[in-house]
Amino acid sequence: MMKKYSPRKNEQVMKKRRKPGKSGRSTVSRNIQIIRIARIASLLKRNCCPTAEGILKEYETLSIDEGNLLGGQYSLRTVYRDIKALKNEFGCPIRFDRRTNTYYLKDRSWDFNCPANLSESAMLALIIGGRIAEDVFPDPVRGRISRAVDEILKSNSPEFLEKTLVSSLKVFAAGGVSENPGVFSVVFEAWQTHRRLHIIYNDQHGGEVERDIDPHVLFLYLHEWRIKAYCHLRKAPRTFVINRIKNAWLLKETFKPDRRIIDSVTLDNIVSYKKIRDVKIRLTGDAVKFANANQMHSGQKVKKNRDGSFLFSIPEVPAEVVVPWILSQKGEAVPVEPPEIVEAVRKAAQTTLDSLAK
Repeated sequence: MMKKYSPRKNEQVMKKRRKPGKSGRSTVSRNIQIIRIARIASLLKRNCCPTAEGILKEYETLSIDEGNLLGGQYSLRTVYRDIKALKNEFGCPIRFDRRTNTYYLKDRSWDFNCPANLSESAMLALIIGGRIAEDVFPDPVRGRISRAVDEILKSNSPEFLEKTLVSSLKVFAAGGVSENPGVFSVVFEAWQTHRRLHIIYNDQHGGEVERDIDPHVLFLYLHEWRIKAYCHLRKAPRTFVINRIKNAWLLKETFKPDRRIIDSVTLDNIVSYKKIRDVKIRLTGDAVKFANANQMHSGQKVKKNRDGSFLFSIPEVPAEVVVPWILSQKGEAVPVEPPEIVEAVRKAAQTTLDSLAK
């Protein structure tokens, strides 16, 4: 006969288990719960809007120095208990959307403040991520990330992360330049906290337009920071280059992240330029290496020819993207087809030659 579940009796059993013993199981269990809670907080801060089932799957990927956290050890009851602890113990403004069965943050400015007891792998990941962020993000966001990493490191200083080791890690990433750090900071905060923005934007025709927008996606492409936002004037999603935003103000209105807009930003449709289909480029020398390292389309391929050269095939790509890349390869990337790309490269090269002859 199955025993009836009693919450009160279960609580008494749990209290007994929490008593410190020789094995220190209560401390380990609490540390493991903190790691699980931190994972939930991370998902919420990254706008992932997880379901309870999705959080349970996240638990399967967790591992710590004390041992592996196997997914089979947990159930949805564990997830609900962790969410309750996150809300009650850490003041998390977590909310549940019954329409989508997902969790989200009501207040995007909330931070998960918990003394970090990180493993060596987590420490290394934190430092590497911080170093990359320092090169990729412009100020003042760069400074905020650097200070946050330093704050966590204060209580986590294992021997393997001596000062000489940390300082010897050099990262030279291709970051985005911000011509107006103040504007970038406002846009970044709006994206992070789900606040509506009022912007003055320089359009492609040299004029200025005003928009109220909800910035759903922040991304870096071709050394430029951009946002994909819902434009309330056009009643549709639009992409804006942050360097072309002349000024920006935070509004009182907030918005909920739209998964359709977030998922719409992919490598294959980042820019709105006209795309040229079935582009083929003959590669020699170092151009092969740079072609493999440069992602212009998720379906691009590099195949070796019989004569030792390589054929670089791109399903579709804007001329504004591929032509400058071809010219940068100094003759080791020669367009084969279609004719409009061949002609575009010829004209660009001729324009450069004409400028040198003046």
